[in-house]
Amino acid sequence: MEQLRRLDKSTTKRGTIISIATGILGCLLLGVGMCCTMVWMGKWFLPGVIIGIVGIAAIAIAYPLYTRITKKEREKAAPQILKLTEELEKPE
Repeated sequence: MEQLRRLDKSTTKRGTIISIATGILGCLLLGVGMCCTMVWMGKWFLPGVIIGIVGIAAIAIAYPLYTRITKKEREKAAPQILKLTEELEKPE
């Protein structure tokens, strides 16, 4: 049973790491874009807006990225999970 839990936990690990990194990068880009538009204004206004939009897009894509990666990892691990489940169900 413990092996099943570890296998299930490992399927979400990669998606979590990548989605958190994407979300953090998006937040940082959004912050830089906001600084460009509010603090440095002038010639940095338009690039700041573009950088901010890219940051918002990265933040918005973080969760769908997590679900897609997790789904693929679970599909890879499905045969192992089924095999372990069958072993647990066998009467001894």
